[in-house]
Amino acid sequence: MATVFFSDIKGFSGLGELLTATTLVKLLNTYFSEMTTLIHARNGIIDKLIGDGLMAFWTAPFSRGESHAADACLAALAQQRAIGELQQRLSDILGLRRELPEFRVRMGLATGDLVVGTIGAPTARSFTVIGDTVNLASRLEGANNAYETSILVDGETFQLAQNDIEGRELDIITVFGKVEPVRVYEIMAPAGGLSDAEQELRRLFAEGLAAYRARDWDLSEQRFAQCLAVMPADGPATVFRRRCEFLRGKTLPADWDGVWQLTDK
Repeated sequence: MATVFFSDIKGFSGLGELLTATTLVKLLNTYFSEMTTLIHARNGIIDKLIGDGLMAFWTAPFSRGESHAADACLAALAQQRAIGELQQRLSDILGLRRELPEFRVRMGLATGDLVVGTIGAPTARSFTVIGDTVNLASRLEGANNAYETSILVDGETFQLAQNDIEGRELDIITVFGKVEPVRVYEIMAPAGGLSDAEQELRRLFAEGLAAYRARDWDLSEQRFAQCLAVMPADGPATVFRRRCEFLRGKTLPADWDGVWQLTDK
């Protein structure tokens, strides 16, 4: 069993239009250098860099026992902190004094059985992982777009890492190209790292999510509105409030289970 990680820079094509090729390469080299250092520090293995995307994985013997999931989640959180610091240094890195682009990165993680090995042709081989877990991690990275989040993980990852991190259940979804529903969680902070406001947000969101699944649209909308009163920029609460308004006028089947289908990669 292993944990797979994918990341991607949000709006990278837009960055390419703003920056010269030389400046873009400088930014990517700085970014990848810092991210790979943080991944290695948590026992991760860099699989590949694809454009602005990064793929890594955690497995034995580099992570002991089942610590691969916690290692991967803590590495993702460390990267997000570093990305926040990188945003503050963008002016120096890019040589720009105004109209600095927003630098945000989406991350997805999934845990499961994988095939690890050297794959390729006689003249072009790479040490990599393949399997359904890899595809799921990639889809969860993209699913951040739907919830306006930064780090999404599947249930297996959250269950194994929950003593080392803080997070919240977001939804049960079917991702693009898959039929089996997946329980999805947002990773918010290392264990003990939530502010009072974030703890209140998590409590209210859990109550709103339970009411949503029970089709109690009034209570669920009320709780998601309270989430936004605590943290106005919270993406998931914004998304679910809109979803409640949409579903309120729909006739749902008797066996509706709250599973939401994502149609984008």
